[in-house]
Amino acid sequence: MIVLSRSALPCLLVLAAGCLCGSGAAGAAPGLRLADAGDLVVNGAFQDGPSGWDQHLYNATIGGSGAGVHDSGYVGQDVPVTKGLTYTFSARAGAADQGAVLVLALDSRSGVGYVNRTVTSTAPETVTQTFTAAGDTVYIACQATGATGGWCTDFSVVAAPAAAGSCTGSATSGSGCTLSAATGSAQRTRADG
Repeated sequence: MIVLSRSALPCLLVLAAGCLCGSGAAGAAPGLRLADAGDLVVNGAFQDGPSGWDQHLYNATIGGSGAGVHDSGYVGQDVPVTKGLTYTFSARAGAADQGAVLVLALDSRSGVGYVNRTVTSTAPETVTQTFTAAGDTVYIACQATGATGGWCTDFSVVAAPAAAGSCTGSATSGSGCTLSAATGSAQRTRADG
């Protein structure tokens, strides 16, 4: 298990490259639409400005359709979850010319990594990963991996419906998970604030 604190976020790039290098994106199962479920992320598309992101904001510009990050800057927020339940994380990101962004999700207390994906394409890319919560809070973020960075938007963390072959995201497994036989509906675990 890799232990990492949010206060060390500027160092995430080094740790991500060296330690959390296995986690990747996986496509959500056909029929699972994140917008249909109770999204636990406050202001996931940045339409209300920095609301929900203002405690974890550095070298970032927030607009009505996303956040631009540069000079190793980041946007992030803590999302309450229930330990042991399965969730689906999703975000859209793209790099600026000559830039890259790191999209990540990790357990806030232990630092167990669920998502660690570097996006280098200037075309929009959706990063999606299913994970089982190791604790009661997941920290989600987007960080510029250099001077030019890029952008991110449409963050989502939703309780995943029961699925055959569900899996646990971890810093060491590095495998993406694909939901199958997704049925039921996600339960909202907190009100947006």
